Order: sequence, then structure tokens, then C-alpha cells
Amino acid sequence: MDSISGRSDIEVPDELKYIMKEYAKNLIRSQPEDLLQWSAEYFRAKAEEEKLRKSEKTQEENEESNESEYQ
Repeated sequence: MDSISGRSDIEVPDELKYIMKEYAKNLIRSQPEDLLQWSAEYFRAKAEEEKLRKSEKTQEENEESNESEYQ
């Protein structure tokens, strides 16, 4: 199995850079006693926010589509 720690050819996607930067900033601000528990809750909340955002976007697109059908 190859170790990725010594490889320099790995490209980190911009979205991952952003996610990890926001995670690190929130982690440093929070200074949790239980890092793993805090991290699990943090990413669970982020996943819920993303689901809600996508749901709202889909709902808006459906409403726009319905409005254009009646015009």
C-alpha cells in the first residue's frame, strides 16, 4: 500500500481546502474537550445545512418552473 504522506503530486480540491479551513477555524475557536465528538457534531450540522440548502434551492427552482408554465 502506498503512503500518501510522502507524495507531493496530490492535488487538494478547492472545496476541500475551504471545508478544512472553516473546520480548523471553528475548532480553534471552540477548544473542545472531546475533539472527536465535537468534530462529529460539527460535520453532522454542516451536512444538515447542506441538505437544507439544496432542498430550498430545489424548491425555488420548482416554484420558478411552475410560474413560467402559467405565463
